[in-house]
Amino acid sequence: MKRYSVSYVEVWDGDRVLSSWYDSKDENNSKYGSTDKGRADQKAVFHRLIGDMVIRTVVNLPGNKVTKTSIDLIEGYDCYYTTAENNKVLICFVKEEVPKFLPLRLLSELKCLNNDNDEYLKSNIDNQLDKFHEELLSYRTEGQQTAASTEEELQNIIAIMNDNIDKFLQRQERISLLVDNTNQLNENSFKFQRKSSKIMRKMWWNNVKFYSIVIIVVLAIIVIVSLLLLH
Repeated sequence: MKRYSVSYVEVWDGDRVLSSWYDSKDENNSKYGSTDKGRADQKAVFHRLIGDMVIRTVVNLPGNKVTKTSIDLIEGYDCYYTTAENNKVLICFVKEEVPKFLPLRLLSELKCLNNDNDEYLKSNIDNQLDKFHEELLSYRTEGQQTAASTEEELQNIIAIMNDNIDKFLQRQERISLLVDNTNQLNENSFKFQRKSSKIMRKMWWNNVKFYSIVIIVVLAIIVIVSLLLLH
């Protein structure tokens, strides 16, 4: 039975990369320009796309859901990301033909584990990929006569799961955009309130100065008139 894998995983903490993992078997099948030169170029492309296109668009959703990027960053690949409770961001590139529940499962499990260096990350990914493969094997129906029928049934199951996940990801993307827009509105509202408060304080101070001057002038007039009357 075919063994599925992801292509690249990277873990960020703030503006720095904590760890990364790359599937070297993926480099021979790349469709992205200069990445055919080898592993270093392929990894560099993934890393550059994450730094330039993904990290800056990450939205912290309630519950830290796994989110698929709304645009295609590289031909033949999907990109997913999630955030952990410690504000770390995990990003995964995976080929389009890979079952969509693999990156969802992988990132959901990884964010609960220690991935602070490449060795830890590799070990965690290997373990999760092994579990995923064993789970696919469990879908075999007892009594099937041919490997072809087994594979056909498995592909049908994967197709159904992919369809359901696509619908979920579309809703997730709309929620992500809504949260992003809401955050922007809240930020604009906060800025407006600060600006309004500053203007109100300035107007109040101007009124205080104006009435103070008026009172001083009135008192001065009263004093002058009083002095004139006394004389």
